[in-house]
Amino acid sequence: MKKLALAFLLAACGHKSAPAPVVPQFGIAGVLIPTDEITVGPFVVQQHIKGVYQGGDVTIDCVVQFKDKKLTVLGLTPFGTRAFSIEQSGVDVKFEKYVERDMPVKPEMVLYDIHRVFFRGLPPGTSEGQNHSDQVRELQSGDYVVERRFESMEGAPNLVVITFDGPPAPIVAPHVTIANTAFAYSLEIDNSEQKSLADGYTLEVQTDGTGPVGPLPSPEELNQQAPQADPRLYTPPSAD
Repeated sequence: MKKLALAFLLAACGHKSAPAPVVPQFGIAGVLIPTDEITVGPFVVQQHIKGVYQGGDVTIDCVVQFKDKKLTVLGLTPFGTRAFSIEQSGVDVKFEKYVERDMPVKPEMVLYDIHRVFFRGLPPGTSEGQNHSDQVRELQSGDYVVERRFESMEGAPNLVVITFDGPPAPIVAPHVTIANTAFAYSLEIDNSEQKSLADGYTLEVQTDGTGPVGPLPSPEELNQQAPQADPRLYTPPSAD
């Protein structure tokens, strides 16, 4: 049985174990658009996420970057060091973890909601239409979207509702909520820092898990910052 992306985030960050959420064994979990078909410009967004699911809750900080036709998600430990990274190039997904915990869900589950928020909006001037296996409806206030609904057209019914609290600033609304009815979870996402990569920001993801993390300024500005904690000194708490 597939477990929720929230359970994945919970284990990845070394939080205390919680009962596995009960999820449906049917329907379409989500869609990954090939990254070479994504028309959104390069960006980096730092997120603080609070999630609630059947049997537990979780809080985590993440960084999401889209650059050079590659989508990268970096999960952080409570110390601000790397917990895991997920990379999507085309339709291929690569996952790496930097803590001892095993990950109980496929990385694609994390990417599905990112695609819904950032990449699967309707064309301008359109309020309803089909997007892959979903019927999508959007509600606008002025010139920006305040709600986006995904209703599955294949398998068992599912409804995913995303609300955007405010206009893009500049990439996405400062606050976003996601509610997935079939998989019984909700997310509260604060997009605390967001930049177009044209502004000189980037996200460094090193395979050994030892570099700086988060959206970073230019190399000159980076040299003036205090060094990050060494992730090799981080020991995940026990599951007791």
